[in-house]
Amino acid sequence: MSLIVRQRVGMHDESVTQSILSKEIKKKKNQNRKRQPIKQLVCLVSIAKPIKEHVYIKSNVELKLALSYIPDHCLGSLKESPCTYNYRVSRTDRLDDVYFYTLELLDQANHSIDQITNLLINQSDPDAPLAVKLVQERHQILNDFTEQPYISNEDLLNVEKIAQDYPYQCTIQKVNKDSSSLSQRIVNEQFYTLMGVSRDMMLNHLHETKTIPSMFDLGPSLKMWCDLSANSIQSAHTFETYINTYEGAQYKCTVEQRQMFKRTQVNPNQIVLIEFWLFKVDEPLKSYLMNPQRIYQNQIDYFNKKNTQQEYEVFLQSMKQKTTPQYKNKNACGYKQLTWI
Repeated sequence: MSLIVRQRVGMHDESVTQSILSKEIKKKKNQNRKRQPIKQLVCLVSIAKPIKEHVYIKSNVELKLALSYIPDHCLGSLKESPCTYNYRVSRTDRLDDVYFYTLELLDQANHSIDQITNLLINQSDPDAPLAVKLVQERHQILNDFTEQPYISNEDLLNVEKIAQDYPYQCTIQKVNKDSSSLSQRIVNEQFYTLMGVSRDMMLNHLHETKTIPSMFDLGPSLKMWCDLSANSIQSAHTFETYINTYEGAQYKCTVEQRQMFKRTQVNPNQIVLIEFWLFKVDEPLKSYLMNPQRIYQNQIDYFNKKNTQQEYEVFLQSMKQKTTPQYKNKNACGYKQLTWI
């Protein structure tokens, strides 16, 4: 069975879930404490809320667009993934060496197309007109998705078999006639290795920020966003781009893209867009980037540990643990009851 189908169906078979928001803290009341009179505060001055320093643009169609980034959400030199701009990671799962991050949409106001257009045009960025055009094209997904052919579970399984030989990322996007939103972000361990990040580094970062890192330098410039969005909208089979690493280096690679529409098993009325990006790097660069010694050096740097033989052996042992029936990380973000996906 496809790992994606297996994980998503398994989410709705669980009889017990828990949420970090559902924890109750009970304190004993001090019976001897004297009751204090109720004090009333009168607001004399109304202070206007400041404009957000960092703008993540949210609309009824998923854009994954930002006009700046939050430095605290960086993992080394890796900026935040667009998948968590308007979302938080509400759940993590692991099947074999594949990580599933279930996303929960944050309660933030939507921007209309006109508002987004005005925001972009007012940017002093040469790619702003192209960004406006791409935003308008992205909104066409609501009109076009019903005309797309739907893949079977066997088709999805075949794509997964091809993808497992490469570092890859996958996004699952829910689409209906009124809106589209991200449902899951999926990556394999090779993807993190390519970036220079270990499993422990990733889980610690997720626990601290509820965000996941990106391989792309999506900073205040719109150029990278325009390039990636254009290739996604045009369903390009392959394209070349630059990827970032934890150490701050940048390398050129080829991305193979697979886009598929599918009806879900848990809710046949729900349509999802599944987008795979497979990353291909030529030798000798590939051997250098996928070297475990490189990941180990980054890990001891991240956790500020001493480089000892014992520490290295513990790291090597953790790298061997790639196959497990099901891994659920409660430490990073916990569980909560989710609506149909």
